[in-house]
Amino acid sequence: MATITEKDIDKLADLSRLDYSDPAAKAAMADELNKILDFISQLKQVDTESVEPMASTVADASTRERDDEVTDENGEGEEDALVAPCAPASEMGFFVVPKVIE
Repeated sequence: MATITEKDIDKLADLSRLDYSDPAAKAAMADELNKILDFISQLKQVDTESVEPMASTVADASTRERDDEVTDENGEGEEDALVAPCAPASEMGFFVVPKVIE
C-alpha cells in the first residue's frame, strides 16, 4: 500500500501552488490523503464480479434514457438561431463572440 509522506505533500504543494509551510497542516494533509488511499484500497477488495453494470442507482422508470434524436428546438433552422436576440452577431454560419484570449 502506498503511503503519502510529508515530502510528497511538499511536491504536491509546489505543483498546485499551495502553501503548506506549517508542519501541522502538512501532517494533517498527509493523514487525510492516506485515509483516502486506505479507503480506495478497501474498495478494490470488494468482489464485484457478479454485479451487473448499471447506469443509475435508481430503478425508477422516470430515469429511463431518452432516444438520441436530432431536433430543431430553435425554430426553422440555422438562420433562425443566428439572428437577434439569440445571436447579436454572426458570420459565415457561426456566432461571433468577443475575443477572450490575447
